[in-house]
Amino acid sequence: MEIRPHWVRSALGLALCLATGVAAFAQPTPAVSASASAAAPIVSPPPTGASVESVVGLVLARNPGMKSYKAHAHLDLHQVTFPWLHPVLDGYEYLSSPGYTVFDYPHTPFYMKGITKVQGAFSNASRWMRCYNIALSETPDTYKLHMVPKIEGEISAIDLVLDRTGRMAQVAWYYHENPNDHIELSQTYSVIDGYDVVTSQSSNVSLHHIRARGTQTFSGFEFNVSVPTPTPTPSDPLHACDN
Repeated sequence: MEIRPHWVRSALGLALCLATGVAAFAQPTPAVSASASAAAPIVSPPPTGASVESVVGLVLARNPGMKSYKAHAHLDLHQVTFPWLHPVLDGYEYLSSPGYTVFDYPHTPFYMKGITKVQGAFSNASRWMRCYNIALSETPDTYKLHMVPKIEGEISAIDLVLDRTGRMAQVAWYYHENPNDHIELSQTYSVIDGYDVVTSQSSNVSLHHIRARGTQTFSGFEFNVSVPTPTPTPSDPLHACDN
């Protein structure tokens, strides 16, 4: 089947939006002394049998003192089906409290024209319970959230896997149009200057007959600095929910 150019652009663009947007789960914890910079922050997990509210609270409690950060972002997205596009983008990630993210990739290839700045607020966990119907399950090491948008859109569901400290290990998006379409994202964390942040991601994309794999790395973190202000969201709380 022929792959139309706008499908390529929209699918890769959506992959870019989603694969970058969750990096904001790399929110740092409050500043600690330099001598503690090599150790991850201690977070008390909810007990076994936790509620959705307590797990969301665990995520929100990870960084009460953080206002913003800036990091260099390097994205390598390799399409493994025709036409085998391979965009490699360099830019910056900007995060501002309570979880608004802006990604700025100033030099995107022609087939991704217009996709230079990506904004999102999915990382603001305080919005989850009003934006999604959430079901919680547990394993000995993880919490799993199955999140269905309250307002129907392109995305049918999102699955999140968090460790017992509230770190997001995996996220997967599923779509109404084709149940086989999905994007999967895995994240790894490092402690830098006492802050617990996502430093790498890997993604698998299956959208609109396009298959792609991506990696993204983050470096050069600058904490609590001035960052671009995101575009305001609508006043209606539900319509402010973004997938």
